[in-house]
Amino acid sequence: MKAFWKIGFHVISVSDLVRETGVSRAGIYSDHANKKELFHACLDRYEEIVVDPLFSSVEKADSGIEDIRAYLEALLKRFEANPGAGIGCLVGNTFTQLTSDDDETRDKILQFYERLTDGYRNALTNENRQDRRLSKTEIDDLASYAMISVQGLWSYSRLTQDSAVLRQYTETLIVVLEMRLHGG
Repeated sequence: MKAFWKIGFHVISVSDLVRETGVSRAGIYSDHANKKELFHACLDRYEEIVVDPLFSSVEKADSGIEDIRAYLEALLKRFEANPGAGIGCLVGNTFTQLTSDDDETRDKILQFYERLTDGYRNALTNENRQDRRLSKTEIDDLASYAMISVQGLWSYSRLTQDSAVLRQYTETLIVVLEMRLHGG
């Protein structure tokens, strides 16, 4: 998974995978028919070990804006724990490399983004119950905005070593969400 994350699905060769993982070609192909199948298994594993533990708080039934804030804080702490520029989000990195004919990978990425958008929608819907300012359509739009904004943030993390820049962006995102939800 880390080799795909670091190098990229469409760029990495089987030779790179052998070198990065220490697993022989025969070993790679004994479990997976091809590089794409292996990568899709890695995407599933990424969701299980990286996304689930961090994002589940946003998906819980009673989540709100503070859960989105806590999720972003957890991501920032992961970034700060690893010196140097970040490696971004495996899914986001893959999205930027998609070829026009890779429908299977596109579908997996879209499912992932739908999960994130649904989680944000859940938290924002709960938060909206306080003031009931926004319609369902406005909440849907705000959830999409949050998902795209966070993906942009982690894409940008590949360019910077300065967590203060990322922190400022996340705080601005939270302020925008709060202003839309509660006014002011």
